Formats: sequence, structure tokens, C-alpha cells
Amino acid sequence: MDFLISANPRVVFAFWLGVVVIAMALLMLLVILVMRQVVTRRERNRIRAATQWHQILLDSAQGMATSPPSLPRSDLPGFVDAWNHVHQSLGSHDDAGLQRVAQEIGLEQHLSVAIDHGNFHNRVMSIVALGYLRSRNQFDKLARYLDDRSTIISLSAARALMHIDPARAVTMLVPHIVERNDWPQGGVAQILHDASPSLVSKELGEVALRANADVAPRLVRFLADVSPAAAAPVIRNVLASHPDDHLISTCLQVMGDETDLDLIRSLLGHERWHVRMHAASALGRLGVREDEQRLLPLLADTQWWVRYRAAQALSRLPGIEAEDMQRVRAAQTDRFACDVLDQVIAERHMGVDQ
Repeated sequence: MDFLISANPRVVFAFWLGVVVIAMALLMLLVILVMRQVVTRRERNRIRAATQWHQILLDSAQGMATSPPSLPRSDLPGFVDAWNHVHQSLGSHDDAGLQRVAQEIGLEQHLSVAIDHGNFHNRVMSIVALGYLRSRNQFDKLARYLDDRSTIISLSAARALMHIDPARAVTMLVPHIVERNDWPQGGVAQILHDASPSLVSKELGEVALRANADVAPRLVRFLADVSPAAAAPVIRNVLASHPDDHLISTCLQVMGDETDLDLIRSLLGHERWHVRMHAASALGRLGVREDEQRLLPLLADTQWWVRYRAAQALSRLPGIEAEDMQRVRAAQTDRFACDVLDQVIAERHMGVDQ
């Protein structure tokens, strides 16, 4: 170090700067190694706890006499993984053995703390676990998470509430379905299937009739997915109110009641081409042989998609065979009608169903 005494001040500064940089780099490396060890230890502990509790929960679910050990806080993430997995595997509410284990280890108290103070993953898993626990004491607390900024947390809370009290949850969820545009349709549909169709259809039907043109299509789709029978009268009421063409198209896509055939036929001549297209498709699903004459004019429509869906619908009508399609093709004089019929006939020959 003697050389620093007589060295240029700039050299001295550079030397000590280098020492500080190296020390900081070593310190950062040490922190990274420690953090990695902590994460690895936690993951190993989670896997160990999940394996241990999974077997205990399976034995309890099968009615075997078990004496569950105490649940340390460090084992909670592993237990929650096992708890959720076993419930998803059973797919039933006949879980008296699991509920007994939960009561003995004080699971409700553990989860109530975890959803407020755990990391993101553990909070989500704890919310799901509370749903399977079906404790009505936690209903109001979970309901607050419906307004959480996180889509995953809010949807997890919605599903948990549906497990706890479907009748009460539906009345709370439907307004949130209207407001939460970030909720994916697949996730919402899965949640609604957890409730009784009669409960869901009543709430959805009432809101769909009052909803604006931006929201109503989503609600109509959900309603038709949960209960096609309950959706039919709602769709009729919606269409009777002369909605915008986007909502009309949505209704046509989900209609499944043959008593609505006259309503579908009346929309074949709608001024908007996408409404004519969906009306043709609906007629292909629900129509009768006599609807052939109603579809023929659409084969010469100015829009290709209308011509294509009309040709497909024609091929799907009851009693229409390959020979009938060739007969229709031979009778056409419009070049575009001939082209689209050739395509649909070829697709039918190859077994293509779109």
C-alpha cells in the first residue's frame, strides 16, 4: 500500500473506487446466493409439506381414521396446494373427512391471515382454499376482493364465494360481471357453472334486459351457456326491443329454440350483412327442409361470408344430401353462387365441418 502515498491523487481515487466496486459486486453475489438458498429451502419445504398432507387428506376423504399433526406456518403453502388439489380431484362437496381435518388444524384462521399478508401466489391459493372450506364466516371478507385490481385475485374470490353460498354470491357477481371488462369470458362461464342454472339464469336474464348494447352481448352469451332454455325468452325480449345489429348477431349465434325459427327467418333480409350471415347459420342449425327456398337468394349476396354461410346452412338442412346440393348448384346462374357452392360441396366431400 506504500505506493499509494506517493502516487498521483487520481490513481489513488481510481484504486479505491475499484476496491469499492469489487466489494459491492462480491456483496451482491453473496446476497444472490443467500436468496437462492432461501428460495430453494422454501420450495423443498413446500414440496415436502404438500406430499405429507396430500396423503393425510386423501386418507381422510376416503373415511379412514387419521390423526393430523399440527400445521406450522411454514407448512401452510404446501398444505394449501394439497388441499386444493384433493378438492379438485374429488369434484364433490361430500368432503366431511376433509372438513374435520381443517377444523382440527385451525385452517380457517391460517387462511384468513394468509390472504392478507402472503405473497401474490399464496394469497390466490389461500382464497381458492377458503372457497373449498365453505366457511360462511369468511364470505364478507372474500367479497371485498371482488373489487381487487388484480384480475386473478378478483376472479378467484368470485369462484370461492360461489362455493360458499351460490345463491348469495350470484346476486353479487352479476353486477361485477357487467362492470369488470377484464374478467375473461371463459373464467366467468366456469364460475357460473358452479351455481344452480335457475339461480344464474334469473339474475343474468334480468340484468341482460336492462344492460346497454356494450354489455348485453356478453350477458346473453353467458345466459345461453348456462341455460339455453332460460335464454330463449330473454333473447326474444331483447330482439323485440329493436337492439343494435351487434346484439342481434350475438342473439342469432346462441339461439337454440326451434320455436324461434320465424324470428330467424325474418332476419335473413336484414340490411347489415353480418346479421344476414348469422341468420343463415342459425337457420342451418335449427331449420327444416322447406327453408331451402329461403336460403337460395343469399347464395348471390354481395358479401362472401353471407354466401358461404348460406351454402353451409343449405348443406346442413335435414334431408339435404349430396345429390340435392348438386341439383342446387346446377340451377344457379350467378357466378358467385356457383363458386361458393362448389367450395361447400368440396368441403362436404372431404368431411370438413366449419
